[in-house]
Amino acid sequence: MLAAQNPDGEFLDDWWPDFGRRLTSWKALRPHSRADVNVRLVANRDSLATAWHQACAPVKDMDISGVTWEQVRAFAEVVGRLKPTKSGSPVFQSKFCHFLLPRIFPVFDRAAVGGFRTYEIYFNRVKCMWGATHADLQAELIADLARLVEENGQSRLHDGFPVATKITELALIGRRHA
Repeated sequence: MLAAQNPDGEFLDDWWPDFGRRLTSWKALRPHSRADVNVRLVANRDSLATAWHQACAPVKDMDISGVTWEQVRAFAEVVGRLKPTKSGSPVFQSKFCHFLLPRIFPVFDRAAVGGFRTYEIYFNRVKCMWGATHADLQAELIADLARLVEENGQSRLHDGFPVATKITELALIGRRHA
């Protein structure tokens, strides 16, 4: 479970190896190495911790529907410094943030959902889509997702499952890949 890898603002050396492996397996670091990102992580550790405590800690029990980009921007921006990109791709930033707070930060994958120039634009698109979905339809989609999870051998969606971000991500993927 992703929550077990959340250091709650304490981005210490013993946390990074497992987290870095997860980012590597999700192809979030390419073309950089874990060592390259680690150098930037160490250089930005204090800023990352400060941004976490100011931006994420106050909202960590919420989901994207109750959080604005302005509330979490500071953390996402520091994360963006850990792996600079020429194109401004939000892939690394989204995956790093999502693995820590999946109910707030949606995952971005250009091949899956298409081009969004920044993570802020993507975040706001996911938030807006979920917010524009009528409550009855939200409940129906959540029930459908829970049913699919149970049909595939899980007893239920675990507490804290990021239903709003996941359902919206799936909708965006479906629009691009019918």
